[in-house]
This record gives sequence, C-alpha cells and structure tokens, in this order.
Amino acid sequence: MLAAQRYNKILQILKQRHSITVTELSKILKASEATVRRDINVLHTKGVLIKIYGGAMSPESYLTTEEKVQIRETVNIKQKMIIAAQAVKLIKASDVVYIDAGTTTSLLIEQLQEKNATYVTNDASHAVKLMDLGFETIIIGGNMKSVTYAAVGALAVANVQRYNFTIGFFGTNGISLTAGFTTPTTEEAMIKEAAIRHCKKAYVLADSSKFGKITPVNFAVLNMASIITDKKPDDSYEKYNIILPD
Repeated sequence: MLAAQRYNKILQILKQRHSITVTELSKILKASEATVRRDINVLHTKGVLIKIYGGAMSPESYLTTEEKVQIRETVNIKQKMIIAAQAVKLIKASDVVYIDAGTTTSLLIEQLQEKNATYVTNDASHAVKLMDLGFETIIIGGNMKSVTYAAVGALAVANVQRYNFTIGFFGTNGISLTAGFTTPTTEEAMIKEAAIRHCKKAYVLADSSKFGKITPVNFAVLNMASIITDKKPDDSYEKYNIILPD
C-alpha cells in the first residue's frame, strides 16, 4: 500500500472511530508499527489528526475546555436518565456509595430508592439534593471548583482516601481505548482516581457521545470500572464490561 493510500485509510478510520492505536493500525494497514508511527507523524504535522501516546485521534475528539454544569445539564438528558435508572438498581442496603460530581450522577440521585445506604460525595449540589431527599449523606471537603461545584485538591483527596466504598458511580468527559477515562483538569483527575481506587465496585456513567473522546488528564484505565451507557459502542470496546439498559 502506498503512503498516500495509508494516509487516506487512517483518516477514514478516525472518522468512524475517533481514536485508534498504532498496533491496530499496523494490522489493518498490513504495515510495520514503525511505518504507522511515521504516517501518524506526517498527518499530525499536516494538522489532520492528533498524535497521542500509542496512537492517533481525530482533532474534533480532543476536548481541552470544560463546560459549566448549567450547560451540560441540557445535553443528552434522555440518555443520561436511562443510564441513571440502570445505575440505581445496583445499590443495595448497607452500601457505602460514592457519587462523583457530574450531570449524570445528579440524575442518579433523583432516582435513588435505597434509604438504608450511606451516600458520600465531593459535589456540594449533590450533597444538598441527597439531604433534601432524606438520605444519609457525607460530603467530602476540599477546595470548591466553581465550574462543577466539586471539592478538589489535596484535602479532598486525603479525605476520600479514608473511606472504603462498596460501590461508586463516576462521571467522565471522555472514554478512549488509548487514554482510558479522562477529565479536563489535574485536580478533578486526582479526586476521581483516589475515589475509584477505594471502591470495591466502580461504575462510570457515560452516554454514548463520550466514546472516542479524550480530555487532557487520565484518571483511570478502562478495566478499572464497568461502563453504564445508553448504546453499544463499536466492537473495539468489546473486551471491557459495558452495561446497557434492560
């Protein structure tokens, strides 16, 4: 296959999948990994893809900014409600539940039924909602982030590490085979990573638009959590635990 043909094939794949690894491209193109890396470098220089560790992604899939909660609350509401409804079925009596900041986790709170569980969150708005609904609530303290209403920073990380959660529910800004679960800022990533490592079972709640997207900071690899989503992603994710609505 000529170089120009490989370039076109790589770009066609990225239109469909948003991101791909060097190893996968090597098999598809029947070319060495060294050749694929050179191709990626050329296309990255041309600005038609973004070179990332171990692979490449389409430019529109790389997100560097974080929208305010008020904006994200209006996006994909139907899908998020379906995901939240599936997630609440997993909570049992006596669970110690971690609920991460986020719009989908907020919808989970609205559908909670289990009163004989303890709910822990780093999101101030989540804590208020939980208390108003009569649930036993613990809020993780720290530096408050105005964009997401989340407690972050060293104090929040230290506080969350004191707990051993039986189950946890997390939001994410992106899900990628190459980058895992990602979020826009280091401070958000630190609290998410600390919490997910202290969960016996962890679930990431993400509508299907999050697949193939990458934001700047990784907080977990894909096999650290099950993914509850509204629609089956492409077959490249089949080895991970994907949970779809009943």
